[in-house]
Order: sequence, then C-alpha cells, then structure tokens
Amino acid sequence: MNKIDKMERKLGKFAIPRLPLILTWCFIAGYILYFFFDQAYGYLLLDPCMIIEHYQYWRLITWIFTIPFQLSDTLSYILVPICLYFYYYVGSSLEQVWGKVMLNIYIFGEIILTDIAVIVTYLVAEDSLSKQYYAASTTRYMLLSMFLAMAVIFKEQIVLFAFVVPMKMKWLAVVDGVFMLYEFIKSPYLYSRVVIIVCVVTFGIFFLINMNRTGRTFSQIKRSRKFKRAYEAGKSGDGPEVMHSSGMGKVITMRPQTRGPIHQCTICGRTERDNPDLEFRYCSKCAGNHEYCSEHIFTHVHIEDKTEE
Repeated sequence: MNKIDKMERKLGKFAIPRLPLILTWCFIAGYILYFFFDQAYGYLLLDPCMIIEHYQYWRLITWIFTIPFQLSDTLSYILVPICLYFYYYVGSSLEQVWGKVMLNIYIFGEIILTDIAVIVTYLVAEDSLSKQYYAASTTRYMLLSMFLAMAVIFKEQIVLFAFVVPMKMKWLAVVDGVFMLYEFIKSPYLYSRVVIIVCVVTFGIFFLINMNRTGRTFSQIKRSRKFKRAYEAGKSGDGPEVMHSSGMGKVITMRPQTRGPIHQCTICGRTERDNPDLEFRYCSKCAGNHEYCSEHIFTHVHIEDKTEE
C-alpha cells in the first residue's frame, strides 16, 4: 500500500461526499445574493483589506459563494446555467476517478492557497495601487483549475467547444491556458494575477501526483452509474429484477445475493455493502484477478507474478 492509499484510508471518514454538487449550490446561492441582496453579497468577497484591517475573517471562506461568471446580456443568462452544469459534471467525473478524498484535498487546498496568497500579497504590497482590491472571479479560476485537471485524465475525450466545434479535451485545455495567460498579462490588478498563479500551481501539484492515471470515458461512467442504480433498486426490492439484455433480445436477470458481498477492494478491503457509492473494477496489469474500488483503481501498486523470472 503506497502513501496515497494510506492517506485516503485515514482521511476517508472526514472527506465530504458529492462536493461538486455542494459547490454548485454555493454558486447558485451567490447569484441569488448578487441580484436580490447586493449589499450582503459585498460581505462575501475575498477583500484582504477588510479581513486584516476590519477583522472580517469570514471572508476567507465565504468567497466560495461568489459568482464565477458575470451576467451581462441575454445570452449570458442562457450560457451561465449550462456552464455551471458543465463544471459540476467536471467535478463529479474527477470524484469518480480520484475519489472523494483526493478531490476534497484538491478543492480545499486551492481555497487555502488562495487565502494565503491574497493575504500575503496585501501585506507585502508597498503602494496603495497594489493594495487596491479587485473583485476578480476567484471561483471561476478554481473551476478552470478543476477543468485542467480533468483534461489531463480525459485528454482524448471529445467535447463541443462553444457547443458547436468538436474538440479533444487536451486542446480545449490549451485554449483555456492561453486565455489565462492573456488575462495574466493584460490585467491591471495584482490580485487577479495572484489568483491565476494559485490556479496554475494547484493544477501543477496534482498533475505531478496523478500524471500516471487514466480515466474512463463519460459513456463508461454513465453505464456504470446506470448499472449501479439498477442493482440497488433490485437489491431493495423497489425496482425490476432485470439488469441487462443481450443484443439478441434475450433478457438476462440478475438478483443480488444476500450471502456475501460481490465486490471487494484488494487495498482497503471495502465492499459494496460498506459504501453503495463505491465502484469496483479489475486491473488488467496486475497478475491474477485483483479487484479495486474507484478510489484505488488508479493509485495502487501493480501486483507482479513472482513465479515469472
């Protein structure tokens, strides 16, 4: 068991499940405050002057409720909900591949690094212009950092750029990288540059940690979720017994066994009874039949056949 596996086992009980969904609702709450309670929304911003000089420490956390995308015209009212759903899907896909522990560390790590970077920038800035706070879309760069991480894992996946042009994830990540570089150079505000640097640093750290991981496609994840829902429905007796049908029209029924678990992770020993949200897969690179949960399928050390010399 490597160090990452040990860390995940120790921190698993503290990790927040379905964190991408929680973040999405935070953004929705931010839009409600932005439009209907604009004065209260101002108290959410990550303003280092108000934090240090006026002791408003809650801003170190509440900035995750700020809006990631501005609503400026009619088209933006249509695109913003689509973008929020897309980044929720990005976060959910990362949670499927990394596991909830690694995703929690990624998101909360970026929040902490952003807080430290902004406060330090305010303390070391010498002139008042550098200290001037600009309410940059801090949450937008956090979402972009998540997308860059996903693009490394699903680099060959095809998505529609601008909902029209088919493009591989890796090239779309290059486009976002160029966009951030342009904003870094053109922005007159120091804090915007600091937030961009934190975004890139967070992505770089986790790129080095997860560079050897390869992810499943969206369609594979969708089929896995569909199978799990059908299995749980049959297990509880609330759903049909039918789980799969062959291409020849022959129906194959599956009923969950009650004698013992069907799946068990070789690393942590957990089964589908311990956590119904876990998914299990066999590793083709390990000698023998070894099954791993979704949190360890990409992080375990491959088992070699000792009989081969």
